[in-house]
Amino acid sequence: MPDEEIIENEVVEEEGLGDKLKKLREELKLCHKEKSEYLAGWQRAKADFINARKDEEKARAEFAKFAAEKVLGEMLAVADSLLARHSFSEGGEDPIYNQLLDIFKKEGVEPIEALGKGFDPLYHEALEQVEVPQKEKDGTVLEEMQKGYTIYNRVLRPAKVKIGIYKNI
Repeated sequence: MPDEEIIENEVVEEEGLGDKLKKLREELKLCHKEKSEYLAGWQRAKADFINARKDEEKARAEFAKFAAEKVLGEMLAVADSLLARHSFSEGGEDPIYNQLLDIFKKEGVEPIEALGKGFDPLYHEALEQVEVPQKEKDGTVLEEMQKGYTIYNRVLRPAKVKIGIYKNI
């Protein structure tokens, strides 16, 4: 009989081991599932952080690009004065004016070409309208009263112009 008791105990222990093994497998599945969820969440957070850093760097670069806009706008008045002084003086180049134009170019400031072009309210400010006999000059910039400038393709100061208006007589 002792052999029968041992066999019964082994059967009971095997049944208990089976339950334990089943329970451990369920816990392992749960751990794998949680691990996957944590890993996915961490990867999303890391990707969000990298994207936020890239967005911040782009915003910072954009800010730096236009940070000098106010100062450059004020310097345009100095450039206009130098140009006026240059036009009243006799011959020769004005080195200060040329130096100022070089600074503008280096900072991304470009003149707006207006004379002979079609009027564009995004780039031109019409100060006067002049009647013209030719229909093809209707809406065309006839005279540039003050030079306009852009900074990185954004208007820093619009060109102040006279435009032609065709009147059929």
